[in-house]
Amino acid sequence: MQEPVKAIFTECIQTQIASADLLQEPVMAAAELLVDSLLRGQKIYCCGESMAHASARHFAHIMLTGLQFERPPFPVHALHADYGANEHEAIFSQQILAVGQPNDVLVVLSAGNRAPRVSRAMEAALSRDMLIIALTNDGDQDVAGLLGPDDVEIRIPSRNSARVTEHLLQLVNMLCSLAEQQIFPQEESY
Repeated sequence: MQEPVKAIFTECIQTQIASADLLQEPVMAAAELLVDSLLRGQKIYCCGESMAHASARHFAHIMLTGLQFERPPFPVHALHADYGANEHEAIFSQQILAVGQPNDVLVVLSAGNRAPRVSRAMEAALSRDMLIIALTNDGDQDVAGLLGPDDVEIRIPSRNSARVTEHLLQLVNMLCSLAEQQIFPQEESY
């Protein structure tokens, strides 16, 4: 019984190593986009497809309340996923169309191959001249094709949705930590 457990740990570690090699530049670019937007007074919205929505909500929570130290809240809002909506796939896009402003940022997370609700939100953000940060994976078929030259993609080097979901949580924690360090450099960050 120990071999399957060891195999899962090994796969996690391998994905971590590949991520450390591949994702440094896009993570820094995403952090810089977040910081620039926050310092200009823009709002940040986030959502995720399926299980990735929990990581999007976590991101909004830590950006509001602080991750490493007490600080003023950042204006970050998790889009709600009300399954009672008339058109399920439009739930995020309707919210972006209602509140999104030019140069606001939409952070989208996807752990699977398909992301219809997130894709529609991205289309709405593009129509509002918003910027997009996309956390995707090697199996993505919907999200990356909607990104423009000023947007940032952080593509997790895995197709395994469990490994991708683990990394989404790590990446949103990292983005919040980097934003806090850059906006409040005088605070103790560790």
